Amino acid sequence: MEPELPKKELDELLFQALRAVYRFERVKMSRFGLSYEGIFLLQHLRRHSKSSMSEIAQEMRSPVSTVTRIVDRLEKKGFISRMRDKKDLRITRLFLEPVGETVVKEIEKHTYQVLMENLKGFDNRDFDCFIKTAMNIGKLLDTTSLP
Repeated sequence: MEPELPKKELDELLFQALRAVYRFERVKMSRFGLSYEGIFLLQHLRRHSKSSMSEIAQEMRSPVSTVTRIVDRLEKKGFISRMRDKKDLRITRLFLEPVGETVVKEIEKHTYQVLMENLKGFDNRDFDCFIKTAMNIGKLLDTTSLP
């Protein structure tokens, strides 16, 4: 069975979800003094250490020049460092520094605390729906097959 939802209702649901994520991320940006992209890059490096600039640019769907500016700001704060790849000097690898690791842990701790506090009002069914949606959000919003 194909799911049915009028476009207007879907548009409103997506806007409300985007609004909630936007506001949630704005709080983190203000609280930790980082841009959304900076937070994302730090969290990415925590999961994928030694990523190259081009790998990060591809992951962020941003030009390398944009990623370079973000990296410059994070490096000035001491959160990350750059190093040339020993096998291919054309490649610059990024590393999360201990202070950057601490910041990422604090960001993720904040996120966890907010979500767990807000999930207290959910019944088991709603909680399960949230988890299922979170697990599938990448599939739901996938645009890789689009031109």
